[in-house]
Amino acid sequence: MNQTRRTFLATGAAATAALGMPAILRAQPSEYVIGASLPLTGPFATAGQLVAPVFTMARQLINDEGGIAGTPIRFVTEDSGYIPQNALANYQRALATEGDALVAYFGDSTGFMKLVAPELTGDQARLMGSTSFASELANPATNPYQYLAGPTYQDQFDILLQNIKDQGGSSVAFIFSNTEFGRDPIEHGKMRAEELGIEVVLEETTKAQGADIPTHVTKLAQSGAEYAILQGYVTGVWPQLIGGARQFGLPTQFMGTFWGMEKLIADRVTEEAGPFLDGYQGVMPYRYFYDREDAPRYQTFAAMASEMFAGTPLENYMSTWALQTMCALDIAIKALRDTAEAGQELTADNLSAALSGISDWDTGGFFGGPVTMENNKIGTGRVYQYSAESRLFTPTSDWFTV
Repeated sequence: MNQTRRTFLATGAAATAALGMPAILRAQPSEYVIGASLPLTGPFATAGQLVAPVFTMARQLINDEGGIAGTPIRFVTEDSGYIPQNALANYQRALATEGDALVAYFGDSTGFMKLVAPELTGDQARLMGSTSFASELANPATNPYQYLAGPTYQDQFDILLQNIKDQGGSSVAFIFSNTEFGRDPIEHGKMRAEELGIEVVLEETTKAQGADIPTHVTKLAQSGAEYAILQGYVTGVWPQLIGGARQFGLPTQFMGTFWGMEKLIADRVTEEAGPFLDGYQGVMPYRYFYDREDAPRYQTFAAMASEMFAGTPLENYMSTWALQTMCALDIAIKALRDTAEAGQELTADNLSAALSGISDWDTGGFFGGPVTMENNKIGTGRVYQYSAESRLFTPTSDWFTV
């Protein structure tokens, strides 16, 4: 007869008590498994392919640090093609294959996180981080097992709008893709702008790819916006919008949110099309990888990357997307270790409770200081500005917590 970890615990409780051993020790499998879906193909394959190698580094680092209360971890990653149904099938396959050894999962999109949410009940529930900063997920009452490794898109709009206010700005345009990702913070942003006395003079929706740049730039020019916040883009559209506006002679100050803040993209655009992104600003939850002086965790990553990824683009630089993944994994590992060290079984409910208990946590430098998990998110970030000359994003604000 096959015996699961839970049935073993139930039937073996008396024997465990007789031996005087903590239950958690008797429940440990030979290894724990964390599954992941990544967009290794499809529209966001660039991001997925830059993120995939860090799972190898994370496994070595976490196991060198003792795994989960002495038990090593293993990652199982699969391609989703950025299709939520594919990622859901990957998750269901991981559950069927790994069983109770599967203790956490990393999703690749807001679409997947929303699709899988109703399935996270009973024995099918696992602690789940992802690439998403969707505001809807930051609600422990409706999504108790899902968490964000940073601020929601609404929080990021709050940070940018406060920064605009602090700079004396009075008008802003919201330009966003016609996706759930793009629309997420718009209504909230309008309310926050009104509270701050900033007029939203344009709400412009674009295609996520292949947008009609001249038309959108013309509408931006007609609006007279001092600032434009771009939302819902990753590798494309946002640089073309800025380039089109500069060709049009617009003085508008452009700002982006997390997925529009990758140095590799800005550098490539600068190299191919010139320095028109100079001065572009946006919000980042984390330090950039080259800002390591006060970030011992980053220093560890750098030492490992120089050895593990020698001769590749990852040898000296980790993308913002890779940092988000490492932060999400560190959050999961903290919840797993805190739960195991408390002598509790690694159930989704226990891990959710541990997640909610993360307070004044020193992450080793991802953020500007100790952070607290509130509503299953970490609502902090700061504004950075890109220099086409130095090819660096550097901070122009202090850290905001919202």
